[in-house]
Amino acid sequence: MGQGVAPLAQNAHPALTRFAAWEQDGSRLLLIRAAAGTGRRLFARSWVGGRRGEVHDWSGNHLDEVAELATLATRMHREADLHAAVILPPSAPLWDLASVAPFMLAEQHDLLLDAREIAQLAEPGRPIDPDQARAIHELCGGWLGAARILAAEPGAHARAQHLIRTGLAPWLRHHDPRGELSEAAFLPQLDAQTVEAFFGQVSPKVHVMEDLSRAGLVQADGSGGWMMPALVRQVLMERVGLLGRERIGALEQGAVDAMAETSGVGPALEAAVDGRRWPAILNLLLEKWVDMFMANPKHLAAVAAKVPRFVTGQTHYMRVGLRILGSAGKDGMVLHLPSLAPDYATDSTAQRLREDTERLYRTPSARALTIGMLEISHLRLAGLYEEAGGAAQRLREALSRGLDTQRLNPSLAALVEFHSGLTLHLAGCDAEAMRAYETGFRLAQASGKAFLVADVAGKLALFHALEGNGDSARRWLAEHEAAIAQVGWGRKMIAHTATLARAFLDMVDLRFGEAARELDGLPQTPGNDEFWSVHAYLLVMQSLQGGSPESARRLINAWRTERRYACAAPLADRLLDEALLLAEIIEAGGRTSRHAGARVHPALVAFGHLVGGEPDKALTMLRGQQDAPATRRWEGFALFLDVAARNPGEPGVQVLQQLEEQRGQRLDLVEIALLRMIPGWADVVGGLQLGPEELDRLETVAAPVRGTGTRRPVLTPREQEVLRQLRMGMSRREIAEAGFRSENTVKTQIRSLYRKLGATDVAQALEHARERGI
Repeated sequence: MGQGVAPLAQNAHPALTRFAAWEQDGSRLLLIRAAAGTGRRLFARSWVGGRRGEVHDWSGNHLDEVAELATLATRMHREADLHAAVILPPSAPLWDLASVAPFMLAEQHDLLLDAREIAQLAEPGRPIDPDQARAIHELCGGWLGAARILAAEPGAHARAQHLIRTGLAPWLRHHDPRGELSEAAFLPQLDAQTVEAFFGQVSPKVHVMEDLSRAGLVQADGSGGWMMPALVRQVLMERVGLLGRERIGALEQGAVDAMAETSGVGPALEAAVDGRRWPAILNLLLEKWVDMFMANPKHLAAVAAKVPRFVTGQTHYMRVGLRILGSAGKDGMVLHLPSLAPDYATDSTAQRLREDTERLYRTPSARALTIGMLEISHLRLAGLYEEAGGAAQRLREALSRGLDTQRLNPSLAALVEFHSGLTLHLAGCDAEAMRAYETGFRLAQASGKAFLVADVAGKLALFHALEGNGDSARRWLAEHEAAIAQVGWGRKMIAHTATLARAFLDMVDLRFGEAARELDGLPQTPGNDEFWSVHAYLLVMQSLQGGSPESARRLINAWRTERRYACAAPLADRLLDEALLLAEIIEAGGRTSRHAGARVHPALVAFGHLVGGEPDKALTMLRGQQDAPATRRWEGFALFLDVAARNPGEPGVQVLQQLEEQRGQRLDLVEIALLRMIPGWADVVGGLQLGPEELDRLETVAAPVRGTGTRRPVLTPREQEVLRQLRMGMSRREIAEAGFRSENTVKTQIRSLYRKLGATDVAQALEHARERGI
């Protein structure tokens, strides 16, 4: 304590010791500007103490404070031992008073007690322990009168609040005439950044924490932060409530938005739920859910689930959103495939979402785009894939207008394009899907979110793999791999699509071992993700490669029964139709009639006719390619089939040259393997410039004997080598010397080869091998 302060009496104001710790020595004049109820008279008397002095209360009189202070200063100049403490009104002009005489100033926050000082209010027989003192402090914030009431009677909240109200009302009339500082009562969290963000949204003037502290509305919480006492908050809420419900709604929203900006969406939602600010919660969920979804959708779902049903029930799109969030699992979204017959005309949720989006898209805000995403998600989950594709087109158009007219979150914009691309892809709108995916990738890069970059890149890789663009698919896989390492939640979900893309590329390149390893990392049966049909397709292709078309057909038929409505998605329908047609061609030796859906590319039907020895029918199908599905997967294959149909029988030198010239036009090894099934084309690989490794992969493909339904035998690598050497006219001894093994070993291998081919000599073995496409 400074030397100019008298020793404190036992009943002195508890805050004086703290105030006096920084008082200048020799101070004889103290001006007090604080609200009634803070113990300002006691503070004044305590400061004077046992010294010769006076206490003046000018707070309730209409005086000229400057003139009065000049008179008092003159007296003090004559009387060198006189001390004076003056209680000023809230409107006192401090700058003018400072020009009259030097003084110490005690303001509102100087008089408000901390928890340690509240403990000093204990009366004999009524001790106040530290926990009780902290509780009183959190309630009244150290207003002396209120603290005394609560110390004597802990449940007397109403009396304590009335005392604070009585003191704050005239005080704020001068310190907060427009009520702006009072609006900080809507902030559940008080820190410098959040306070500035809040006032930046709701007030023409950006107030800072020091403004609230000087007004005595906030205090240090004892742990380095700030707090607004509960009873003070209630008094301020009453004051702001006079402004009307519309203003209160804007303040609740501003408080939640400010917290989301400075602390994140999760804490903002938690605080809003605790404060039961339901409209603000709904708006935040609609407009700022993207970042939290990418970080931890399970947390988002848990918070959203706390919103009462009577609130979410008011908006059907919230019901859809909560249902989707409820699908968040540990590693990704666990969605449910449609189980009821889809009917757009009777789907009331779909109809209302359409009405909402048509209205909101006139001024496409973040809220409008979010509801648009809910619309396409609902339509997909309901099995309304084509309607979802149309809704995705409308959503993309709205996003384009929104990006032109306002500032949108890049993450939200990327997610809109990504989900639109996914929806269009499932709906069979491949060209539009690719544009949406590519735009989504650019926006994802701009957002800096690895989650989005990895996810969109994986979807693009799968898209190009399914389209037959292997080089493009591998480039997108590289983009995916570069980003996936930075992803936390959802990594397994995002990686799933890229795994399917790699397995598909391996399958068409006849890298069956690699494809099997990729598939081994996935569930044994397709899950419920959007691209389950790609997984199903790969499993069917695996069965066909293993020489089991019957098993492949059974799988497809089972899925079409179990996933009846999900199979109606154009992408799923096309893939399963293609797989089923290939299984039937392989099993029946070219009879293609039982199943050739409308989405199957004509090239596959033409292939079936060629395998069955009907080139004229094949040409007819190939001429109808202008009506083919949008996929470009089989375009290169169709060119080769056209050559084969026009040159029935074994291809000559000129035909082989033509094929080699055309091979650069997207012909995968799996398609070359299929060409070998056409009568007379078993040796087509001899006319193509394939490397040894490609030839080895082609030799591993199992194929049936044409027209018999029996499968060709699978030869070991040694048997394949011996067969090639026999074709070259090498003798048993020459084969043994070339392979550095004994003639007896070669003899055993030749016998095994004859047995598998059903042959008794070299000529017959070579003939049977040619017929079986080996």
